Amino acid sequence: MTGETTASTDIMTRLKGEAKINGSDRRLATLMRLEQACDDILSGRALELAREHGWDKAYFLPHRRLVARSVDEYIRMRRYIAPKSSWTGPTKDTIAHDEHLASYLTARDTEREVARRPSRRGTKARAVDDIVAEKLDFNEQATVRAALESGRLAKRQFDTLAAFFHKLAGIDLRRLDAFSFEDVARSIRGQIGGDDRQALAKLVERLQDQVILMEMNLVLERGKVRMYDGLRSVLVERDELVVLARLAGLDPDSLVSIN
Repeated sequence: MTGETTASTDIMTRLKGEAKINGSDRRLATLMRLEQACDDILSGRALELAREHGWDKAYFLPHRRLVARSVDEYIRMRRYIAPKSSWTGPTKDTIAHDEHLASYLTARDTEREVARRPSRRGTKARAVDDIVAEKLDFNEQATVRAALESGRLAKRQFDTLAAFFHKLAGIDLRRLDAFSFEDVARSIRGQIGGDDRQALAKLVERLQDQVILMEMNLVLERGKVRMYDGLRSVLVERDELVVLARLAGLDPDSLVSIN
């Protein structure tokens, strides 16, 4: 909804307002550094800087919690990059002893967790993401992550397909090194015994017998078994009759009036 703000934004707005009212430039500068530190850590900019300047990347990885030590590491890194800069704080001790700074940091971390919760992944996926983030630059990360997502989607689709065939006919696709749909079809047909095929063949034969069908006010027309009285109600569709024929071991093309 337009106009809504996050808890962290509300906290920071209040703290900056108080600093301005009190005329505390030092407090205002500390707040602005804390805000930028959080922004850079959560956006991945801190990780990129650490890679460029050989700094320890551990606290800037995507799935690490945003804590006072994260900010402290960022401050120290910025001071290492530019020793004469104004990056003097806040340190982890300053945050630990200031409930207002600590509440802002907690709010930023909580909001980050909520934002990514719908796509939360398992331990293995998070480990892979950390490796990608640590080893590759932004452009390379995008390419690799797109490929990983494509692979994950393909696996989900395969798992769904495998579960369907396993439920349908007890076929475990995961145990097959390679398969085709014809392999699956043969496997399903193989589970139908000779007596089953004979019974299906008799059913197909009756569904083609116009005399028997007429006794029930039915007719076989263009491969469909339908009512004869002109209501056009269909009992057996053409593709259904073809499936029955195949399961019975018959050649669908040889069926009477199938075309």
